[in-house]
Amino acid sequence: MEETKKTSFGMKLFKVLLAILVPLLFIVLLAALFLKLSGVDPINEAKQLIFPESSTSQQSDSSGTEETAQLKQDLSNAQTQNKQLNKDNKKLTTQINDLKDQFEQLKNDAETSSDQMKSQSETATQAMYAQTYRSMDPAKAGAILSKLSVKQAAKYINYLDDKTKAAILETMDPEKAAQLTELLEAKQSNTNTTESAGTSASTATTPAP
Repeated sequence: MEETKKTSFGMKLFKVLLAILVPLLFIVLLAALFLKLSGVDPINEAKQLIFPESSTSQQSDSSGTEETAQLKQDLSNAQTQNKQLNKDNKKLTTQINDLKDQFEQLKNDAETSSDQMKSQSETATQAMYAQTYRSMDPAKAGAILSKLSVKQAAKYINYLDDKTKAAILETMDPEKAAQLTELLEAKQSNTNTTESAGTSASTATTPAP
């Protein structure tokens, strides 16, 4: 009788457990199916609930890997930008140097042109003075030069040829003529050029009849 009672109690307990576990198991399966359909991995979720530290460590490792990859990408982008900036800087430097060379060339050309114009202007002025004094009476030319300083008179008389110089000096005061004689310059070739330029200038300025 006692064995029968124990067996009967064990069966009752087993049935009660089945009655509790079967519905729970069914609910768990339904929940797992629902989570699976929702895109959630129930196994990973269960692991996170049971082993939270392990899950956190995995997430940290994953996050660290992503950050490292992002840093590498940023570094690569920065290096690429730096190379491009260096290329642009070299181009700008080359352009600046070219502009400097062009500026210096223009400056030199302008100076050369200015010197040429100045020389031409001086030649034309000399030709004008030479033509004026040469066409004057030597006595009148001597009287004009006598009123000038020795240095200024020497400047104008040196524009003339030697023959005209001598004719003018003969009409001047001997003392002034002696002072001018010390400053005379024998420039026959330049004088001829001056005379030629003066003749051309005279011809160009003479109105047609």
